[in-house]
Amino acid sequence: MWDLKDFTNIRSWKVLHLLMSVTFFISGLIINAFQFLFYITIRPWNKALYRNINYYLIYSLMSQVLFLADWWSGSEVRVFTSDESFQKWGKEHALIIMNHTFEVDWLMGWMVADSSCILGSAKVFIKKMLKYVPTIGWAWRFSDIIFLNRIWEQDKTVIENQIKEFFDYPYPVWMLLFAEGTRFTPAKYKASMEFARNRGLPELQWHLIPRTRGFVQCIQSLHGNFSAIYDVTLGINTEEGVAPTIQNMLNGRKVVGEAYVRRIPLDQVPLDEKAASEYLHELYRSKDLLLDTYMRTGSFTKDNDFPEYTIRPLSRRPYSLINVIIWNTFVLSLILPFYYNLLVKGEVGQEVRLERSEGGGGGEDEEKEEDLRVWREDGNEEEEDEKEDESVERGWE
Repeated sequence: MWDLKDFTNIRSWKVLHLLMSVTFFISGLIINAFQFLFYITIRPWNKALYRNINYYLIYSLMSQVLFLADWWSGSEVRVFTSDESFQKWGKEHALIIMNHTFEVDWLMGWMVADSSCILGSAKVFIKKMLKYVPTIGWAWRFSDIIFLNRIWEQDKTVIENQIKEFFDYPYPVWMLLFAEGTRFTPAKYKASMEFARNRGLPELQWHLIPRTRGFVQCIQSLHGNFSAIYDVTLGINTEEGVAPTIQNMLNGRKVVGEAYVRRIPLDQVPLDEKAASEYLHELYRSKDLLLDTYMRTGSFTKDNDFPEYTIRPLSRRPYSLINVIIWNTFVLSLILPFYYNLLVKGEVGQEVRLERSEGGGGGEDEEKEEDLRVWREDGNEEEEDEKEDESVERGWE
């Protein structure tokens, strides 16, 4: 008997995951085509217009992933921050520094960015190899995303030049930096702590040692053009939600994130390389204390000296849902008739061929026998005609 639980379990059906993946891929290629067209026709003459158009193109692709968090799984992020910070969200250029501890921490960041109407202008530092990936990689390539080679002599120039592109954007930009350089794993943590001991740095419990050169270059390049750093420390509430994995979200299971956000005016960060490096290390030591407190108590500020902030409501905008409905309707209306013809009509054709090979084959034999009979009758008629001709000839003779 059908019940509500069965309906909920529909979200874990593999066939639906496949259809969403197909829609994402096809829609991504369509978006890439429009991005390329506008990149070569509009961008050379009017960067501001191109960026305004591309804002909606890249959002149309990224929001399909956001849909998994916001609507498909009903996940949420609870943000703890000050009144001053919350009032300026989405209204200023900012560098976002976030712990890279969980599989979906980046997606939690997207949820926060979208609630601030800034997802379409969100930027990130990622590996250069990803720029060659169809759909999302190509989309980022047309969107001023910073691709890094992991070779500092090259990356330094890339960071310096690419950041300048953000200064004249027609709307606020959030640039995400995972200063740890990679996601936390036990093996990476072990190697990172060994590095800390060799360098005489304090060890951390929940973070990798941050990489300072990229941070220093960002601070020096952003100075005077970006307003602030938003330091985000993310924890996962596993009492109210499930483990933070893409698979859980894809299966419709709710993930609950809680983030402690501090706004740091950029002019308070030192520009000197050594001082800026130490500033980042100190920032991560405070982040580690925040996350350790959260892991032990379920609160960021229960037994430490950090200020206790109010939970800020984050609105779940409907646009990712509307976008997914439109794209799936369009793409599936194109491909489903094709698969229907391929599967259903293909089976009918196969049945017809089977009938001919099994029972219908006798019909072919009958046709052949009929042809032979007609051919023989025609041959007999020709023989009779020849005999008549011979008798006529004899009569003439």
